Amino acid sequence: MWRRWLAAVGRALARNLTTRLVILLMLALMVITGVYDYTRLVRVRESLVAQTQEDERIFAETLALAVRQNVRRGRTTDELSELLEDILARPGLVAVVIYDPEGKAIAARLAPGYPTPEPDDALRQAQARREPASGLLQTDAGQILRYIQPFRWPGGRAAAIEVRQTLRETEREFRRAARESVLSRLVVLTLFVVSVVGLTRWHIGRPIRLLMAGARAIGTGDLTSRIAVKRRDEIGQLAEEFNRMAENLHAAHDELLLQAEERLRLEREVHQAQKLAVVGMLAAKVAHELGTPLNVISGRSEVLQHVITAAHPERRHLDVILKQVERIDGIIRALLDYTRPQRPGLRPLPIESVIRRVTNLLLDHSRRRNVRFAVDLPANLPSVMADPDQLQQLFINLLTNALDASPSGAEIRITSGGEPFFPAEGRAGVTRGKVADPSLAIHILDLGKGLASDQLDHVFEPFFSTKAREQGTGLGLPIAEEIVRAHRGEIEMLSSFGHGTEAIVRLPLAPDDAGGQGEAAGSASGEVTHGT
Repeated sequence: MWRRWLAAVGRALARNLTTRLVILLMLALMVITGVYDYTRLVRVRESLVAQTQEDERIFAETLALAVRQNVRRGRTTDELSELLEDILARPGLVAVVIYDPEGKAIAARLAPGYPTPEPDDALRQAQARREPASGLLQTDAGQILRYIQPFRWPGGRAAAIEVRQTLRETEREFRRAARESVLSRLVVLTLFVVSVVGLTRWHIGRPIRLLMAGARAIGTGDLTSRIAVKRRDEIGQLAEEFNRMAENLHAAHDELLLQAEERLRLEREVHQAQKLAVVGMLAAKVAHELGTPLNVISGRSEVLQHVITAAHPERRHLDVILKQVERIDGIIRALLDYTRPQRPGLRPLPIESVIRRVTNLLLDHSRRRNVRFAVDLPANLPSVMADPDQLQQLFINLLTNALDASPSGAEIRITSGGEPFFPAEGRAGVTRGKVADPSLAIHILDLGKGLASDQLDHVFEPFFSTKAREQGTGLGLPIAEEIVRAHRGEIEMLSSFGHGTEAIVRLPLAPDDAGGQGEAAGSASGEVTHGT
């Protein structure tokens, strides 16, 4: 009989979605509620045992105090036994024993049917250490909670009181709570299952069977088949959409093919437009920020070139201007080629000479802002493997940012070292690239307002800038990052909001080269200060 019943249940589970849904929901609910009830009952039992232990501890301490007072007053053993006889009426208490310092029971009261406790190692250790001890004993009558409380005996030695209390009432209370929980949970599960079975069979199973019949008809080629479900909920909407699909199946198929082809074409156009938009935005920014002043400088310089002869003593300034215009034009081309950076021409290079050249180029800018450059580089700095033009562009970008961030009268420090100079407390940072040892680290520190941690996360993103719109394009640090990465180096930005920013550039050292090392030693000359 039961085998046929199990086979019927198995077939129902395999073919009937409603039945499977009900059984799965019931099993999930049983598992969830079972785990919840089990953990709750475990906590309840632990709470009951803990409360019993606490009550026994308080009782034992109080009794020890009373016995100590009685012993000090010279009470006899019989008088102590009478005291214990009154106490034994406490519910659940099965044994109270008073031990002298030698561990001998001088007074005891036991509940009927319970053996006399014997002195053991736990008692002797509690007396020796003068510390309470507790434990749980397994007996034929059930679990017994034991508590030993030492107290001071006349003469300074330690006696003890042992109190034993059965957990029978605790277990009885726990079993009662468990029965009530299980019964209430079974009632809830039964009502839930009955409700779910009725609701799912009527509101889900019946409409699904109608949908299956309609789908079967469509699958056989009968496009005139319709589903008669008069409902306004999701199943009714599904039936209406199913009927509409049957009416427009052939047209929809052709339309879907056309839409797929159109979507692919549009995706290709959007992808191309996005790339063009990035290039266009970059070109517009560069043209807006540098195009007009560059044309003015170039035009005025050409006019002056016809006026000032080559022998004029000030003609060298005009030559410098024209040379710098050509360099700026090269920078513009580099910005436009940002997405496809050029491979650097690496060679051993003394970095101090590059920094000195950059500070001289930015000297007028620093004087206008009333900011000083303090170059504090040790002598005999090793050479790095770098492209001189790209390295110059890198430090121009970093020092320009430091100048724009520094207040009037401040100082920008340029130095070297292994660890950051900014204190770790209150400092946020972001790092790009990865340099392999050995390397040389150059630090650029300004005393501007600094950057918040959320701003630091975006400093290397193109067009992100904290400057005013007319003061920058947001490409200085992204270009610096690309240059550092091309040199297989590392750039780190540290900032303490309200205190300043520290930029650290780490570049790989050049192989041992006598010429490169000599040039580096000759160019490093301690601290040099530029500015007003």
